[in-house]
Amino acid sequence: MAALVLAGSPARAAPNPDEDVPARLHHYYGTAKGYAEVTRDVMSWHKTALNGCVAFASTALRHVGVTIPQDGKIDGLGVSRITGAFARYLTDELGWARVDDMAELEPGDLVFSTDAPCCPGYPNHVMMFDGWKARARGVAVVVDNQGFRIARPLVRAPGSDVDGFGYALRPPAP
Repeated sequence: MAALVLAGSPARAAPNPDEDVPARLHHYYGTAKGYAEVTRDVMSWHKTALNGCVAFASTALRHVGVTIPQDGKIDGLGVSRITGAFARYLTDELGWARVDDMAELEPGDLVFSTDAPCCPGYPNHVMMFDGWKARARGVAVVVDNQGFRIARPLVRAPGSDVDGFGYALRPPAP
């Protein structure tokens, strides 16, 4: 069993109780204003957007009322900084479900890329799914530390350096 150490700040935004978590996340982080607020918050503590995909996703979740400890750790790894620890926190502590079929993605889902070659269980990237730009080609619109509502292929093309779809996580229904 993983050793979880909690520390960190409470949620900053008042969540809309009429929406589930993916809808709240999508309606907040999927707006220019919400994205700017998350960016400001991340820059104040993480100090960079580089290697900050988990910092962005965890901060966005905190802003919509999900308890993600900023300084919490699982087995010594930061749940707000490291993809594997973040995914484990969401599944093991909050009961989020894994979605393995890219066709089942819904706005507000957190999409994890394939694992880093060096590190099984540690996806290279996490982003919020916003919708499809070209569903037939597997090109999504995502929100992450690399940009606001950007097109990103979820299917790795030969010769591409973009990691493909690994899985998504979605919270349990209220």
